[in-house]
Amino acid sequence: MNEPSTKELQEQITKLTCEWYDIIKTDHHKDRDCHWNISVRWSYGDEPAFVIEHYGYILDHIEQSYPSYRSACFGLISMLEKFIREEVEEQKKQ
Repeated sequence: MNEPSTKELQEQITKLTCEWYDIIKTDHHKDRDCHWNISVRWSYGDEPAFVIEHYGYILDHIEQSYPSYRSACFGLISMLEKFIREEVEEQKKQ
């Protein structure tokens, strides 16, 4: 099976962030709960790190580094899928 293109990964992230918003929009949240970032960090002359960042109210602060943009995309997809599942389960309990 072919690896997804960067564009396909970005489309999947966009779909998941839309799904995340649809789940949290009915509950108390802040605008910052809707923002997810992948930034590039250069430090100490090391190779750049690609950092997933989220500063939310619901999930608090997330910062996780990856060695490449693609691996950060895969990491963000995995995170979003996990947080969506957890939030759906939490809402079912209420």
